[in-house]
Parts: sequence; C-alpha cells; structure tokens
Amino acid sequence: MSQDVAEFTAPQLLTTHIFDSAPDALEAVQAADVLDLGVRVYNRLVPDVDDAEALEEEWVVEIYTSAPAVDPDSDED
Repeated sequence: MSQDVAEFTAPQLLTTHIFDSAPDALEAVQAADVLDLGVRVYNRLVPDVDDAEALEEEWVVEIYTSAPAVDPDSDED
C-alpha cells in the first residue's frame, strides 16, 4: 500500500436512541453535530402499546465516533 493513502478507520457506534417524535430526534442530531459526532437517522413503524392493531412511528438516532462513509456508487432504496 502506498504511503500517500491514509488508513481508513470505520466509525464505531457509540449509542442508539429511540424517540417518539421527529423534533426530539432532530434535537439529538443537533447535539451530535455540536460534538462533531456522526449520526444515522431513520424512522420505523412499531406496534402501538395501547392498540395491538395500530402502528406508531418512532425515530432511531445512532451516534458514531465520526461521520459514516457513504459509497456514492451504491443505490439505496
């Protein structure tokens, strides 16, 4: 390997937080930005605790030691 190429260290997952609302998730993302940490945010539907036939949305915020690398050639659905 060439001396000019820096070794890539993959970001490590520090913690995962689950929020009931997008504004709460956004606040966590902004806090991670202040600390110069990487984040991954996504939402998902889970069964409602009170109504087994209903779904509710929750937001997942994963905090990393640095910004995760993204392959620009990969197609994500």
